[in-house]
Amino acid sequence: MLRAFQLLNGITGRITTRLVVIVSISILITATLGYVKLYEVTATNSAVRIDRAARAATALFAEQLNNEFVEIHAPDGAPLALRLKADTADVSLSFRTQHDALLKDIGQINQGAANLFKFNPHTRAFDRFATTFRKPDGSMPPPMSIKAGHPAYEDLNNNRPHLGEVPVMGRMRLAYLTPIQTSLGAVAGALAVDVGWVDDLIAARDELRTQVTIAAGLVLVLVAALGACFMSTELKPLRVLAKLADDLVAAGPSGTVPYMERNDEVGALAQGLDRVVTLQGKLAQLAYSDDLTGLSNRCRHLNELEAALRESHSGAGKWTLAHLDIDNFKQINDAYGQTTGDDLLKLAAAQIKDVFGPDVLAARLTSDHFVVLIGGDNSASRACALTEKLLDGWRQPHQLPAGEIHITGSAGIVLLHQDAEDADQANRNAELALRKAKASGGDQAVFFTSDLNDAFQEQIQMERLLRSAIEAREIEIYFQPQINPTSRALTGLEVLARWTHPNEGPISPARFIPVAEASGQIVELGTLILDLACEQAAKWRRMQFEFKHISVNVSPIQLWQSNFVGLVKETLARHGLSGHDLCIEITESVFVDHSEHRIAAVLSAIRALGVSLSLDDFGSGYSSLGYLNRLPFDQLKIDRSFVSDADTDYRKQRVLRGVLELGRGLGFNLVVEGTETLEEVKVATSTGCDSVQGFYFARPAPALLIPELVNRIARTRPAPKAIPA
Repeated sequence: MLRAFQLLNGITGRITTRLVVIVSISILITATLGYVKLYEVTATNSAVRIDRAARAATALFAEQLNNEFVEIHAPDGAPLALRLKADTADVSLSFRTQHDALLKDIGQINQGAANLFKFNPHTRAFDRFATTFRKPDGSMPPPMSIKAGHPAYEDLNNNRPHLGEVPVMGRMRLAYLTPIQTSLGAVAGALAVDVGWVDDLIAARDELRTQVTIAAGLVLVLVAALGACFMSTELKPLRVLAKLADDLVAAGPSGTVPYMERNDEVGALAQGLDRVVTLQGKLAQLAYSDDLTGLSNRCRHLNELEAALRESHSGAGKWTLAHLDIDNFKQINDAYGQTTGDDLLKLAAAQIKDVFGPDVLAARLTSDHFVVLIGGDNSASRACALTEKLLDGWRQPHQLPAGEIHITGSAGIVLLHQDAEDADQANRNAELALRKAKASGGDQAVFFTSDLNDAFQEQIQMERLLRSAIEAREIEIYFQPQINPTSRALTGLEVLARWTHPNEGPISPARFIPVAEASGQIVELGTLILDLACEQAAKWRRMQFEFKHISVNVSPIQLWQSNFVGLVKETLARHGLSGHDLCIEITESVFVDHSEHRIAAVLSAIRALGVSLSLDDFGSGYSSLGYLNRLPFDQLKIDRSFVSDADTDYRKQRVLRGVLELGRGLGFNLVVEGTETLEEVKVATSTGCDSVQGFYFARPAPALLIPELVNRIARTRPAPKAIPA
């Protein structure tokens, strides 16, 4: 009864009462035209949905697993691949509950299904390891693979995305399959999303098309004259909705969908289009917004930045770009936990909106890294004032559930009309200014200048030259003797890196060591120095030159490499040395950001090789007596600051004596560094150190000169008279 009432109240009922038998035939044509248009709209929006679904899925996947994956997309934004950031395919492409939850989120957003596949190099097939499909009882479906013959196989096997219909359980689903690549770009798997079954729709559409074709041919001639005016009036809403559907595909949502209040077929179509508009809005929100802070994400920021650059360069307006982040956010996040870190980021974003205004063009790029675009003819002064106001707000205590937290922030500012040609250059220059602000202690804003770019280019050039020097083994090693100040006997040799570039000439370690640490090349550099040092030690052993031991400085970055202990063991074995021939020197910075348990485990593994351990530059940084008492150090190297001018500064002498007595009490071998004058050597001797190292006895020298240098020092007896205590 209800169905009959709906028919009488709709298009069918109205046309039936006017045209009776002849117009009842035109009802079929009207309904046919309407449903054909509906199918056209559905097909068009299906294409839009699967494209949006693929973009949303890869964006959500890369966002949720940003430590493992990065999204690669075409210039139009269509997903091309998900690439692993590192060689973690075995872990990243194996079933985890995180995968299951992520696929469910993707499936709910797309109103379809989602699957993850891993490429099997043995079978050349893509094996499914995670899916949103479930059996009626809720259990996992049987295993499934994409093999040769599958519609998507050739595209995936050739590392290309696939869009089209794919068979699932005997039916067809409209799907988008995005390749997952290794860090080197080879195919490793696939992420598949779909928006539902399509084969029923295709079959019904084909059948309906056949019927409409036959009916139209018979009826059009009969009803054309009588039904034209009635049909034109009745189909006007359909034409409006069809135009709205075309606009929706071309330019996105554009206002409210009309005719939604109607209870006939037009109303149903309007309500369907309204659901598509709503879904499109949700997908746009997902694609262009940061879900934690509500600010724009990188994609929208780049679009806004391009528009700001066009205005700035054309003279239509002036824009300023500011990069901001929270100083030492990682330490705050580690200390209070990720939940508190997220709360702090949301608070920081809210303050950005409050300071710069609710319509601010602000985005969150990564973690605590925010960007803001400031417009106006006086954008530079306005940007400076607003940024300082924001940083002042960040300095105030923040009350969070975890307690009161104090933070500071840094900012780098770029004037787009004079300091940036494109978006990449604008962001890079703002990042350089931000780095300068942080390097200067943070809690400040710095404007970009050309000097910053020159320094950056110089660093890039230095990185390139250093990489080539390491590969070509251009790095040399010098040795500085450690001398017993009483007997003048050699107690050891410290290895020091030296670099003479073929074109640039000598390059100071003060220049290339920081570059190596910042670029991550310190691991390769340290490995090369360790190998060269052991190679030279082996030569001295064959020459029967008693060098006692060689001391090699090791960066904390190198020390925390998982293969470091194995590398030391292998290097010693390759050169035929025992562990007692080597001393590893580390600085007090090794204690920062690492638990005592982890430090003790690594140092004990080194000591187990017979290698001795020396704490370098003792007293210049983070010194903990608890660490010294519990960790397996053999030697303390007292920093030069304790002995410099100590011959005239009796307070320094007392401090030095106290430090050495402490070291002796803990059983350490004690080396005083930086003894450059006879008076400083006398002070070190009077305090009872085991060895001194400095320019007074010898500057660093190449290996060829070391035996004669050591003999010359041994012949300079008697020892200098000690200064009385």
